[in-house]
Parts: sequence; C-alpha cells; structure tokens
Amino acid sequence: MKVGVIGLCSFTMDFVNRAVGAGHQVLLSSTRENRQFKDMAQTLGENVKLVSKDEAAKASILIVFIPREDVGLFLTDLPDMNEKVIIYESNPIFSLECLKPNSKSSPEIIASLLPEAHVIKVLNIVNPEVFSIINQKKNGNEIFYTGLNKQAKNKAKTFFKSLNLIGVDFEELYQLPVHSCFLN
Repeated sequence: MKVGVIGLCSFTMDFVNRAVGAGHQVLLSSTRENRQFKDMAQTLGENVKLVSKDEAAKASILIVFIPREDVGLFLTDLPDMNEKVIIYESNPIFSLECLKPNSKSSPEIIASLLPEAHVIKVLNIVNPEVFSIINQKKNGNEIFYTGLNKQAKNKAKTFFKSLNLIGVDFEELYQLPVHSCFLN
C-alpha cells in the first residue's frame, strides 16, 4: 500500500517507520525545505520517497501533520481526493486566533477544503482511565481515533493493524456503559 505523509513530527515519523517496517511504500512531503529532511528520507530505505504534496496525496492513505494556521495553504489544490482517507494528527497551535469562540477546528477546516475526502482524527493524549475501560493491556500500541465515515474508519483501523497498532474508535468507547470520563 502507498502511504502519503505531509508534514513531519515525532508522531508522523513513528507512522513512517512502522509503515516501512510493514512493507508499505511511503511518500514523504515536507512542509519545509531543508537538507536534514532530505538526508533523513534517504536513510529510511528504498520504500521511502521524497515527493511533492500532490504526489503524497495520491497515496491510498494520507497522514497529515500541519500547523493549524497552514492547513489551508498546504491542502488547497490537491489532486482528486474523492473517498481518500486522511489521518490527521493533532497539530501545534502557533497563533491564539484559533482559540477564539466559534473558530473552526483543524479537522473542520480540512473537511471544508476537501469535502470529498474522509478525515480520521487520531489522538495521542488520552486519559489513563480509558485504558481500563477498554479492557486492553497497557502496551503502548493503542491509537485512538474518530471520524464520521464507517468505511474510512475501517480502512484506518486495518492500516493501524498493519503497523502493529491497536486502533480504538472513540465511537465504540462512547457506547460502553461507563462513558462519563469522556464527558468531563
């Protein structure tokens, strides 16, 4: 499977390393041009290719980590995104503008820019109580996600499994009898 990545951080690099280890081809696109990025991409092996954002967006799954303020800049004018699954990781906030009341969240911005795609939001900070609720081992391989499209969530969960991650859908957690910890 081809996996596109736009924007790099420790979280997306974990996805890249796991994807390469699982035999996926990874198409990397940096939001910044620098020599270190090119050197790093070369050290990851033949299954990793440094590409433009348009080329990365052609992959079956697209992983995105972009500062909220730059989402519009980097995600406009992409090729056909019909039915694409975009895995969106929490991003840094560099401006207080986005914290104003009634501001759109980053996933809302992405959904408005790419209405034909399916956004899957992954969360890497979860209250420890959640682990006891889902009755799984605390082995560090859990990844929590949410989205509106069931098929896209299933595709993301299958992808996570190929990376040796345990995908946990927040919708399924919410349906458990003890869900008050999510509402506080």
